[in-house]
Amino acid sequence: MNVLSEKNNSILECLRPRGKIVCIGENLSTELQIIQDCINKKGQSRPPLLLLTPSALGDNVCDQVVTLDSETVFKQINSLLNSYFLIFIFNSSEEKIVRILGAIMASIDYSGSIPIFIDTGDGLQQNQRALFGKCYFKLDCSIESGKQKFEVLLNCIISSLSPSTGLETSFTDLIRVFGKTQSLFYGISSSIDLDLALKGVIDQIGEILVLALPEEIESLEAILVFINSRSPLSLQTINDISLKLTNTFGKDFEVHFSSSTDINLKGYDIAIILSDINHIEEIYPISPSVDLINPSITSNGSFKNSEERIFSEDDSTEEYTEDDRFYILGKIFSTSEIYIFDDGGLPLFASHRPAGQEVCLYTGLFSAIQSMSSDLIGHTPDHLSAGDKRCVFVSESGPGNSQIRGVAICSEGFEQQARSDLDISMNLVKDFMEHGEPEYAINDKLQGLLVEGFNSGTLGNIIQECNFHAS
Repeated sequence: MNVLSEKNNSILECLRPRGKIVCIGENLSTELQIIQDCINKKGQSRPPLLLLTPSALGDNVCDQVVTLDSETVFKQINSLLNSYFLIFIFNSSEEKIVRILGAIMASIDYSGSIPIFIDTGDGLQQNQRALFGKCYFKLDCSIESGKQKFEVLLNCIISSLSPSTGLETSFTDLIRVFGKTQSLFYGISSSIDLDLALKGVIDQIGEILVLALPEEIESLEAILVFINSRSPLSLQTINDISLKLTNTFGKDFEVHFSSSTDINLKGYDIAIILSDINHIEEIYPISPSVDLINPSITSNGSFKNSEERIFSEDDSTEEYTEDDRFYILGKIFSTSEIYIFDDGGLPLFASHRPAGQEVCLYTGLFSAIQSMSSDLIGHTPDHLSAGDKRCVFVSESGPGNSQIRGVAICSEGFEQQARSDLDISMNLVKDFMEHGEPEYAINDKLQGLLVEGFNSGTLGNIIQECNFHAS
């Protein structure tokens, strides 16, 4: 057990879970049932579950159960809390729970762990809340609406920490939003209709902001959007939601999306958090572990991460670096990689930087498209499988009888969205060509157009101008 308590242990950091759910108390049967339902849907990607209880419970839901029966145990549990995010769940209505929480907090050497507190009881008093920081959510599970909001928030947090569940906010962005938070406001809503769910969240946050102190509002910088839906959201829907939020709360906010899909869901579950943002170096001082939590690519390997991505509306396309472009393009094309070539193999558009930036990947993709697109278009199957990846092909005629070929690479289950992304990109490429843009310049200009559209909230307009609506 000694190795678990050592700081800056690079081997431990590699094995450290992204998140862990920690239930504290002895009257959490309702909460544990909701948690079990949530984590069962996640399969192997779900976070570990730890129960810290004053009395032994006959429980088979949790991965670990620790009985808090002595001061020695309190001092030893820090070795179990070895996750980057610790989601503490407790009922403030329980007798002596605040004392138990205080003892646990005092015994923990966080080693950089970021705590998120979810209170399922009547709520802590203001002076008590101050002891636990700003990442505090009160969701009373003694009433039905509280249970629903608890389930939505828990599912959203679990999904955002689980790789390959849909549109993902980068792990670094989650750390920057929740780490060292000085101001946080939230709203949680569910509805069959997306607009109604979004309105419900905005109204909740608005009511809280009216009562907030000016300095709390001034420090807000980011909007974190969690959405759980039956099917993946289209690019235009994402853009519309971002635009509505920035128009409501201010255009200076960074909007970070994290969404997941649940085929059993009839409508939409939404949780939105307004918070400040801190530099990663302030949360995790420079050490070997920083490189492990802030890799050059995110868990889905699709786009390069960045420490600071704040662009103003006055930024011109030419001012974006190549890293900036690929970072934002990865946000736009979150579930697929798009590559489009002319009939000579010249890249007309690439949504992602090829691995290692190797030319052979471009030429290899072109050869695959050239040999397979004609055979696959209009026939079954309409995509190829390569391990856990799917490749969707398309071949269309361009100006002057030229042939344009494209491929979308995605994970299993995202073929429909990949096909939609590929059609959008193909329409934009053809539009450039029809307006006489040199083929060698299309990739650079199209990337810049999409980046600028995403940054200014006009991505949906760009798609509409090309007479194409995302599915």
